[in-house]
Amino acid sequence: MARASQAESKMPLSPTTGEPMSTIARRSIGALWAFIVMDVSGTLALIISYSYLWALNVNDAWAPPGAKLDAAQTDETLPKASDVTFAPEWPFWAIFAGVVVATIFMWFGYKRLVAGHKGETIAAATFSLLLSGALLAAQVVQIISFEFKTSQGAYASAVYALTASNVVHLTLVCFLLIGIVNRTRMGLINPVVAYQARMMSIWMTWISIAFLLGAVCTTLMLESPNTDPAVFGTFNVS
Repeated sequence: MARASQAESKMPLSPTTGEPMSTIARRSIGALWAFIVMDVSGTLALIISYSYLWALNVNDAWAPPGAKLDAAQTDETLPKASDVTFAPEWPFWAIFAGVVVATIFMWFGYKRLVAGHKGETIAAATFSLLLSGALLAAQVVQIISFEFKTSQGAYASAVYALTASNVVHLTLVCFLLIGIVNRTRMGLINPVVAYQARMMSIWMTWISIAFLLGAVCTTLMLESPNTDPAVFGTFNVS
């Protein structure tokens, strides 16, 4: 306890509260974990919704039109190119892989900062920022390239919700990384006060997990296993 108090006494003080920065760091990291818990809840809600709609397949309306052959079609008469199909799987995995690389670079930057190498931290965080910006652009391109609209099946609406969540996550990552780069350049993030870089690394680790969950869903849950779905009927307008 005496050593801890002595170490805290040597820590820089917050210019706003006058407390040791170690106290601010503990409080901030605790708030980060609370924020991650909230974000996990929202992400899992999207994953559960996707899984539920895929399993239920009400009115046989899970798959978008053209995603599977109907009784009148054979291998010789495939759906027309204008028909709607499931989204290609590889972009989900490519974007996920990019997020993992960006996260690795952010962790590398944090470790080098703690070791006293500020320049390497700035370079790593800058690379992570540029890569995250490219991934954000790629995610937008993927969305506008979908061959279906949100109204064309439950799958379509579920995929749009997942990818919209990805856009929000990547936008927040880019915004925070700009702050990390600038604050490190200004010396506000340094080997002694490095908790913000650590928080960014933890946050991006969770983002990687969120993208992985989305990629798994959109790869393994395409055709609904429910071949005898419930039918709710329609309204007749006289």
